[in-house]
Amino acid sequence: MLRLGALLLLLEFSPCRAELKTWVVDAVDTFALGTTQGVQVHPDSLVILAQLDEDVNVALGQSVLDDFDKPVPLTDGAIDLVRSEWISGTNHVFDKQFTVDLGLDRAIKRVRVLAGETALNQPEYFVRGYRLETAAQVAPQVWHLLAEQPDNFVLNVDTSADSTWAATDERGEAIPREGRFVRLTIIRQDRSNWVAIGEIEVFGVGYVSEGFIEGSFAPSMLVNVGQIRWQAERPERTSIEMQVRGATAEGAEEPWGRVTAHTEGEFFYSGDEPVAPLAYRARLTNSAPFVSPALKRIAIDYDPVLVAQQLLAEVVVSNSLRKGEEAALIYRVEITAGVDDYGVDLLRIQGPLLSVTAVRVDGRELVPTESYTWGSTPDREGMLIALAPSEQINAMATVEIEGQALFVRDKTAMRFAAGNKAQGDRDGYVNWQQGQEMPGATWTVLAAGTPLQLLSEVQVEPRPFSPFADEYARFAFVVGNIEEGREVVLKIYNLTGRSIRQLAQMGSARTYQFEWDGRDGSGRVVEPGLYLYEVGIEGSDKARRGTFVVAY
Repeated sequence: MLRLGALLLLLEFSPCRAELKTWVVDAVDTFALGTTQGVQVHPDSLVILAQLDEDVNVALGQSVLDDFDKPVPLTDGAIDLVRSEWISGTNHVFDKQFTVDLGLDRAIKRVRVLAGETALNQPEYFVRGYRLETAAQVAPQVWHLLAEQPDNFVLNVDTSADSTWAATDERGEAIPREGRFVRLTIIRQDRSNWVAIGEIEVFGVGYVSEGFIEGSFAPSMLVNVGQIRWQAERPERTSIEMQVRGATAEGAEEPWGRVTAHTEGEFFYSGDEPVAPLAYRARLTNSAPFVSPALKRIAIDYDPVLVAQQLLAEVVVSNSLRKGEEAALIYRVEITAGVDDYGVDLLRIQGPLLSVTAVRVDGRELVPTESYTWGSTPDREGMLIALAPSEQINAMATVEIEGQALFVRDKTAMRFAAGNKAQGDRDGYVNWQQGQEMPGATWTVLAAGTPLQLLSEVQVEPRPFSPFADEYARFAFVVGNIEEGREVVLKIYNLTGRSIRQLAQMGSARTYQFEWDGRDGSGRVVEPGLYLYEVGIEGSDKARRGTFVVAY
């Protein structure tokens, strides 16, 4: 098996992008063409969250609990009899409390307590005295006074109208107080009357908590999308997520809810291709009222020259496949390329690493090493087949890749993409063109059986290992039962417990292989002797440990 990691890293991360076209959104006039909700396009900071309207009730629809931790309907936007109000049922209401959870910290400037409909029919059923307090998300048990009125004579409480706000400036304006929780305490009762409360409303200032901007670009032809780069400022307690999607020739496009959201500033397009038009969606959020992230620039590479006109793939595997057992399979790809396309000489399959036993093009078996090479992708989440220049596909062809793989999940989607090495050399990275499932077929493998244990036994080869005679010591194992990507770590220690080397890979449930060159963290070859290893997974206390020998 030929190593292809260095080749792929060179192709994907070279800075040269001389030939690719780029759609750029980086100015007020271009961002202003987008559709916005909850954001504003600002001349200085470009796209930021919108200012919170002081007349918007931020408590609407949030949860309210009484002092027995029972929910009460005081933020549903209604004060209807019984169904949407709270009635005391007794005149003993002193120290009764209601706590509104706003969901995140707000800059609270005003609170209203509306009487229930019962109180409208019987006006004496109003709150005789109240205290309003707030607590921040970081210290929910520390309450700060917002407003207090021990002798209330109005049906509806409004802190801006009643001038009860505790903190005001020199003009008498209410100074906002940051908090997530708002607590109403009844501090006076009347022996002859009950209390009916219909609604608790909270109003604030600053920025709204979330919003988005969407924009689109319609190239004159179907294109192959490459790298997406975007710049933003994200102060503490704020975030931005970026999504990019395209419509295929059939007009199909993924709903935004199914498009991967990225927080890193660079990523590669992963939807079906070729596409046109292109669209982006940036979602801005904050959990602090007076700060906002700012979206500065979006740059999307695209190529009007395709790798191929169409790429369709399916996987053929036994229906009796069981998790944790190696299975034989055939991965079939139908390629349609024309004279104006780059052509296909790189094939990438995301999913478990195949141990390739044969590659056929239109039924003709290719010669390993001479006609093709294969190996894992740099992220170890898939495999790559590189065809020799003489085998490049520039017309219609069916490629069959036969091999064996280990499946550890209930469902494993083996997505396919094709590339062209000359394009990667020219533009600085391989602009993979994502394939699609064959109509009536699938590239998803189903495996039956009980879930695998989190970590399998670790196989170490060779034993003993010599840094001078062997290229690497290999640590192979299977991780099961994790769907989301996590950090999988190999740690090597000497017999005194001193850390010698730590290696890590990001991934999910699959087969892992770590390769250690016999050197410590400083690059020195370790002394011969007995060493310890430990394999673990981020967020888990489960680990596999063992020993191996380094010999000269």
